[in-house]
Amino acid sequence: MKIIVVGGGKVGTALCRSLVEEKHDVILIEEKESVLKRITKRHDIMGIVGNGANFKILEQADVKSCDIFIAITDKDEVNMISAVLAKKMGATETVVRVRNPEYSNAYFKDKNFLGFSLVVNPELLAARYIANTVDFPNALSVEHFVNGRVMLMEFKIVDDSKLCQMTLSQFRKKFGNLVICAIERQGDLIIPDGEATLETGDKIFVTGNRVEMILFHNFVKSKIVKNMMIIGAGKTAYYLLNLLKNTNINLKVIEANFERAELFSQEFPNVHIVHGDGTAKNVLQEESVESFDAVATLTGVDEENIITSMFIETLGVAKNITKVNRTSLLEIIDTNQFSTIVTPKSIAVDTMMHFIRGRVNAQDSHLEAMHHVANGRIETLQFEIREGNKMIGKSLSSLKFKNNLLIAAIIRNGRTIFPTGDDILEFGDRIVVITLLKNITHISDLLAR
Repeated sequence: MKIIVVGGGKVGTALCRSLVEEKHDVILIEEKESVLKRITKRHDIMGIVGNGANFKILEQADVKSCDIFIAITDKDEVNMISAVLAKKMGATETVVRVRNPEYSNAYFKDKNFLGFSLVVNPELLAARYIANTVDFPNALSVEHFVNGRVMLMEFKIVDDSKLCQMTLSQFRKKFGNLVICAIERQGDLIIPDGEATLETGDKIFVTGNRVEMILFHNFVKSKIVKNMMIIGAGKTAYYLLNLLKNTNINLKVIEANFERAELFSQEFPNVHIVHGDGTAKNVLQEESVESFDAVATLTGVDEENIITSMFIETLGVAKNITKVNRTSLLEIIDTNQFSTIVTPKSIAVDTMMHFIRGRVNAQDSHLEAMHHVANGRIETLQFEIREGNKMIGKSLSSLKFKNNLLIAAIIRNGRTIFPTGDDILEFGDRIVVITLLKNITHISDLLAR
């Protein structure tokens, strides 16, 4: 597909990398020549220096022949104007990044009067991710499939865990339909067989229907979040407070900027807003950070978030959530020191790549959901099997799947099946796939050649 990307920031760079990996024809439009040269040289793509909202620049990029136009500069208005213009000039699909809370109203979200194919808000997506982890504080990460009917949660096995030294076959007998679909051990990832044994320090990825996953979450440790501290009153915090304001969680926000603190106190009168440096040890101690069930460090500086979270972890706070936008930092820090890391950039790229893969799909299957877990090393996918698919009528055991993947669930007529090799695929089935393979765009990519 021919895809034009406007904006070479963190999200734009990561998106270009993913698009190139999936063999798309990419043109990047970026105002800063030095930024454009760095990205185009690294990923071997075409580049144009200029403003993506400029008619002549879009003509130069041959926008009328592009399949998807994606505007993700740091200016919402430029993104919207350029996407509207691109659509008028002939672009088939338009995707825009809109971050300002002022634009998160019904006209933009529901009525979509500007006609965008997809609106992406990284901070809102990150806030939803955090709200999910607050709902399930024992889990390191939480993903939903099939409108929430199937869940995937990540847990770490600690010294005194009841799961320690349990084999996967024993786990299946004890927990019925729950499936451990992947294990991360000392940095290595495996799709395990029934004889694998769980060990202290393992991170396990468990999938099952919503009710059974909630019961398992409570089995791991009975814990709920009653009090939560948020450090940094940025866009992510704004969206998160809106998501949590109707819950029973007592919320406290610490913000160093007086104007931002004042704005939040007016916007959220029932939330305790503190003007102070939430990355300073003495301020955290004065605000009794160690007494909170959960702390989310959401300032705009990754390094401050990481260092503050490392200190909070030493205090024994049960749920420690850290926002990190630069994924390169995750490669040089020990991520085991953090309860939950949230990366808005990666979540936004996942959302856009899911949309793009959905447009690439053939008629006999449809990619309905896509998430990355384990710092992007595990892909979790949801396909719908359509009429004409060659898998229909065949048992899972008769199909030769590639290594390092697992059919974790089949959803049929609203009922969730956690399959064995004897289960037969039917027209209309939705399947949830867990894989270590990259760039799966079509259901046929799951099969060995």
